[in-house]
Amino acid sequence: MLRTLQIRPDRVDNTKTHYIQKLHMITNIDKIVNTISQHGSAFAEVRNPAYVFPPVEYYPLAAPQQKVSRLKAALMDMDGTTTTTEVLCIHSLDVMLQRMSGRTAGDDRAGIIREADLPHIIGNSTTKHVEYLITTYREMITVSDTAASFIAAAAETLAHSTDHIRKQEVILNIRKLNIPELIDDIKAGTGEEQLLARYAHKITGHDFTTLVNLGIDIYYAVYHNILTQLKMGRSDLVRKMIPVHQHGHRKLISPMPGIPILIPLLKGWLGAEASLFADELLEDYRKSNPKKHKAVETDRIRLQLGRLGSMFEQQPVKIALVTSSIFYEADIVIKEVLNEMASHIQASKLSRQRKEYIMNAYKNYHRVYDAFVTATDSSEIRLKPHRDLYSIALHRLGINPVDFANVVGFEDSQSGTIAIRAAGVGCCVAVPFAETAAHNLEAATHILHGGIPQAIIEFGLFLE
Repeated sequence: MLRTLQIRPDRVDNTKTHYIQKLHMITNIDKIVNTISQHGSAFAEVRNPAYVFPPVEYYPLAAPQQKVSRLKAALMDMDGTTTTTEVLCIHSLDVMLQRMSGRTAGDDRAGIIREADLPHIIGNSTTKHVEYLITTYREMITVSDTAASFIAAAAETLAHSTDHIRKQEVILNIRKLNIPELIDDIKAGTGEEQLLARYAHKITGHDFTTLVNLGIDIYYAVYHNILTQLKMGRSDLVRKMIPVHQHGHRKLISPMPGIPILIPLLKGWLGAEASLFADELLEDYRKSNPKKHKAVETDRIRLQLGRLGSMFEQQPVKIALVTSSIFYEADIVIKEVLNEMASHIQASKLSRQRKEYIMNAYKNYHRVYDAFVTATDSSEIRLKPHRDLYSIALHRLGINPVDFANVVGFEDSQSGTIAIRAAGVGCCVAVPFAETAAHNLEAATHILHGGIPQAIIEFGLFLE
C-alpha cells in the first residue's frame, strides 16, 4: 500500500539545504591548512602500495602520553610483540626472493641482506614487504624463474591449501595473466612439469605490479607450508629448513618474554598470586638489562606484581590482538602460542583453582582476547602503518574516543607504532627485538629494549 507524505515547500527547501551542507565534503587548500595548523601533535606520512591512489596519505597522530590514570584496554601486536613468528615470515620472504631469481641459499647474494633489509620487511603489509624486495633486488629477478615459481605456488595453493581466500587471490592472479586454463589443469591434477611446459612461457609480464602480485603468491605458498608442517607437529622438519642464525635453536612459535605473565595478569586471572612470577620476570628482565638487574629488589617486584594482580582482578583489562597477518595464519599461530602458555601455567606455583581456570580459558583464544583483528578484517592495502586495524580493535573492544587516554598499545615495529598513534592512542610502547632494533621508533612514547618485562618492572604498566 502506497502512502503519500505531504511536506510544505518551505520545509523541503530547508531539508535540502541541510542535507547539501552535510554531504558537501569537497574542500580547499586554505581550509585544510587551517585544520592542520590546529592539530597540536605530529603527522605521519604513509605510502600506499604502488597500485593505489593517492600514493601518499597523511595522518594526524594522537598527542604522546607517558602514563594512563586507569588502564581499560591494551592493544597488542602479534608477530614480534606477542609471538616469535617474525623469523618464519622473514625466512619465507627470503625463499621467495631466491625462487624469483633462480638462486639457492649457497649462492652469493642469494637472498635478503639482514642488516640492510630487516627494517623494511617487518611490521608492514606483505605487499609493502614484497614491493621493497623486488625494488631492491630487481636486477636479480628473472621473468622465467618467477613464472616457474608462481606456477608451482599456484598448484600448491589450489590443490592443498585450506585457506579459501588465498585460493581466490591465486585464481584472480591467474586470470590477470590471461591463462585461465591453468586453473582447470591444476584442478584436474596435472603434474607440475606439464604445467610448466604448458604455461611458463605464457607469463611474460615484466611490469612491477605483476611481479609483486606473483611474488606475494610465492611467499604465501612458502609460509603456509611452514605453518601446515608446524600444525602437524613437524617442527623438527621446519627447523632444518630455516638457518640456525635466524631461529637460534629457540621454538619457532612461542610467546615473547613476559607475555605468559602479562596476559593473565591483565585479565585479572592471577590476583595477588601474580607475585609468584617475580623471579621469572626478573630473569627475563636480566637477559636484556644485565646492569640494571642488580639494582632491582626481588621483594619490591613481588609486592608490585601482587598489587597489580589484585587491582586487575577487580578491574580486568580488555585486550585486543592485532596483526597484519591474515586470519588463516593468525589462527594457527595464536593457538600454538596459547598451548605454550598453558604449559607455562601448568608448571607454575599457582593455586589449583587458578591453574584450572586459566588453562581452560587458553583452549579458546576468544576467552583470552576481547578482540582478535587480522588483515582479513580489513584489506591488504589498509594495513599498518594505516590506522584501520587498531581502529577496528578499539571499536570491537567498545572503547570510545573519550577513553583512548586509558589505553596502552604495544608494538615492535615502526609501522605498528605509527598505526597506534594514528588510531588515537597516545600511550604507545615500542618493544623492539633483534630483528626490529634498527627500526625508526620515534612514534612511540616509550622505547623499551627490555620488552614486556621492562614495561612491568620499570614502568608498572604505565599507570599513574
